[in-house]
Amino acid sequence: MAPFRKGLYRLAALSLFTLVLVVLSLFYDPIRTAEQVGIRNRALFGGPQTALRAKPSPDENTKDKKNRLDLGEDECRAAFPLAFAEIDSAVARGGFVLEKSNPDYKGLVQARIRDGKLSILTAAPDTLPQILHQRTAILSQIHRALITSPTPLPNTTFAFCINDVPKNNTWAFSRPNKASSRLNTWLMPSFASWSWPKMNLGTMADVLARIDHIEASTPWPAKTDKAVWRGTPWFNPLGQPRLRGDLVRAAKGKHWADVQALDGGNASNSIAIEQFCAFRYVVYTEGVTYSGRLPYHQACESVLIMAPVTWATSSALLLRPVDAEVLMEGGGRGGTGAAVRARQRRGGQGGVLGTVADYRDANAVYVKSDFSNLEAVVLFLREHQGVARTIARNQREGVVGRGYLGAAAETCYWRGLVRGWAKVAEVDERVWGTESGLRYETWLLNEVSSRRHGTIGKVGG
Repeated sequence: MAPFRKGLYRLAALSLFTLVLVVLSLFYDPIRTAEQVGIRNRALFGGPQTALRAKPSPDENTKDKKNRLDLGEDECRAAFPLAFAEIDSAVARGGFVLEKSNPDYKGLVQARIRDGKLSILTAAPDTLPQILHQRTAILSQIHRALITSPTPLPNTTFAFCINDVPKNNTWAFSRPNKASSRLNTWLMPSFASWSWPKMNLGTMADVLARIDHIEASTPWPAKTDKAVWRGTPWFNPLGQPRLRGDLVRAAKGKHWADVQALDGGNASNSIAIEQFCAFRYVVYTEGVTYSGRLPYHQACESVLIMAPVTWATSSALLLRPVDAEVLMEGGGRGGTGAAVRARQRRGGQGGVLGTVADYRDANAVYVKSDFSNLEAVVLFLREHQGVARTIARNQREGVVGRGYLGAAAETCYWRGLVRGWAKVAEVDERVWGTESGLRYETWLLNEVSSRRHGTIGKVGG
């Protein structure tokens, strides 16, 4: 009888265990509970198979390096691999002849690097404060990258342009997000990596510190469960003249939205850039080309929602968006086929930045360009907080946690840009001459003292 009783006990235990599994399966929602299951949250920049804890953090090696300015090339590539993909792609396009341009071309600066020193050859006679501030910030970044480099950088001649429309064979803030673009435009970091002249913004480090405070004092449950946006509705990309107006119309009067056009010059309804991070969903819109807000929004642990970007920037290269239709139709895991179909329905607007097929690999959400599915997306995210939190965490951990908005990544990028450019830019000294130009240090003092109302085109004469 004893063996028979033991068999009955085993059978009863097995039956009870099976019953418990069945009951649990009735109440288990893999999407809702995704954020509680840490091993299913995959590292944004570690590949789709990499598992991490529910509260991921960069390793100590990355923490140590993301504020250093003296990293060598190998250290830079190891710490910030995504920063070099764009440069390597530009180098792969092959050699080109760098022709000397009209020094009066709006926003243009032509300069040289010799023996690790920066000299300005020409600077356009611009008087617009925005251009003057931005080009000074860029030259300051380049100078900093040169003087902190642990190894000599190659001599080269280059040009960059402070202009919404990029110039061929120059460094620029943005370029068309098209694989078929014929422009040989090399992306450079934003001037904001140095500083804005506005007191309410300041340096990137200052803004990131304020965002850190918001994130520390406003955990996800305390964030406003709405989509937020502020801006001027008429400031739109040339190819999408109704973009921002469509956003305002789509969100007007909706309980899930805090979307407002700025009230004129005083903008009494404006929001400090760090306060956007107090919302769970942040909407980003491009301007005439890109918008300078993107890196600040990327620093938030919030879901970044946007129409497919038409202009790539050094910060936009960090985007890993999931298409809204894939997100909602497949519960965030639509698969490759669904992603391809979604891109086809968008008319191929994914561009060279592309999209991901699984929300666990995403750090942003693409909606339709007319924002007609914005409401459905926000309501979906409000209903599936596990999905929303995963995308939001991916963004902040992948961008801020891994130091991509820090000074180390910026100086690494600049040095990589100089090295890459020097490999393929063909400079005819018979055309450019042997003129050394004006050393950056001297040029900067002249800007501060005697060039406050614009500069002459020829600097080194």
